[in-house]
Amino acid sequence: MGEPRVLVRPPQQGAGPLAPAPDFGWLLLGWVGVTFAVVGGVDVLLTWYPLHFGSAEWEFGTVTATLNGLPLFTMGMALMVAAAVAGGSRRGVRTLAVAFVVVAVAIALAAILWVTTVPIALHSVADPVVKTGLKKAIAKTCVQAIAYPLGFAWVGIKAWRHRR
Repeated sequence: MGEPRVLVRPPQQGAGPLAPAPDFGWLLLGWVGVTFAVVGGVDVLLTWYPLHFGSAEWEFGTVTATLNGLPLFTMGMALMVAAAVAGGSRRGVRTLAVAFVVVAVAIALAAILWVTTVPIALHSVADPVVKTGLKKAIAKTCVQAIAYPLGFAWVGIKAWRHRR
């Protein structure tokens, strides 16, 4: 039957590798960060609507859901501050540094609110299987309630110092 035919195309103009464009790459990552921060931020903010302070169940569930929803928002903020640093945007770095510290304080305040509801949540459950799940959720939220404010504050302070 013969050998298989292989089509050889002549080289096309512009078919080689692209020239590196780090500035454009950081611009793209910055806009991906904006998208992530907006989508994640809306998700987090909607957990707080409608407000129902005074209800231990609402406070416990809302703060837990907020901390669980922070990864996308956090990734967006991180991409934005990295793009601002890489792009040399003094105003962008300063604005994001302040935003990081404000978010750190907000998370710490939410964590304080949440801690007051933990005993109520533990006493409201009798089933051992459900109680185990609740204890896991409490452990996870404790880690998040410590790690997020520390991480956000650290990035905010480092960014603030860098902008000088």
